[in-house]
Amino acid sequence: MRQCGRQTACLENPVAIGAAACVAGKKEGLGPLGDSIDNVYQDGLLGLKSWEQAESAMQKDALELALGKGGYAASSLRYILAGDLLGQCIGSAFGLRDCAVPFIGLYGACSTMAEGLGLGAMLIDGGFAERVAAVTSSHFCGSEKQFRLPLEYGGQRPPTAQWTVTGAGAVILDADAGPAPHVSHVTFGRMIDMGTTDVSYMGAAMAPASVIIGPYPKDRCAGRVLQNTENKGVERLWQNFLNQKHPSWQRSQCYALSS
Repeated sequence: MRQCGRQTACLENPVAIGAAACVAGKKEGLGPLGDSIDNVYQDGLLGLKSWEQAESAMQKDALELALGKGGYAASSLRYILAGDLLGQCIGSAFGLRDCAVPFIGLYGACSTMAEGLGLGAMLIDGGFAERVAAVTSSHFCGSEKQFRLPLEYGGQRPPTAQWTVTGAGAVILDADAGPAPHVSHVTFGRMIDMGTTDVSYMGAAMAPASVIIGPYPKDRCAGRVLQNTENKGVERLWQNFLNQKHPSWQRSQCYALSS
């Protein structure tokens, strides 16, 4: 593994995605990705007593499904990198504690799965593991309780309110899984404060991350690169942000913006 650019690691031995699985709630099952979900729960509590217990159960189910798909045993995992949206990652800790596998808890909110995949691939490429699992989860009801107001309170949701996914996913990373998608590069982003202060409008906080890609270590130039950008509103938003808050970036980095 070597560093290529300030934020990107180039893996000398790309790491294979040996297997993957996901589970989700009823609302997610009715969405456009419903056919891709391995198990859709009709009961948000999964027959348990609390949302937190349900989230732990989802993580356990997702990992077991992924292991089964790849024909792996839990004992073959060197590490489990997992996280959730609950305090001190209790969803992951309680859901995966019976696996008897070294556990690395992560808390990256919406970036937890990407964080787990990146760190897991680096562990394998660095020779510290042959096989690891990346797992994450969230639960709409648990997240509302954790970050906003318990559903029992009955507070009215504003028009901009988002719905946190009720679901969990697990990916098995393998040093050698034959023909499979591989992780060849890992790029970790930097924190950028876009000035959003409305806790009920998470879309405004997260939207820039979904359209801004960069900086690209392969590009050595001053300024920014705009690639096939049809969303001129987003382009203007990003350009204004650079001009007002970070004018130095235009001289020091290459950025790509894709719609």
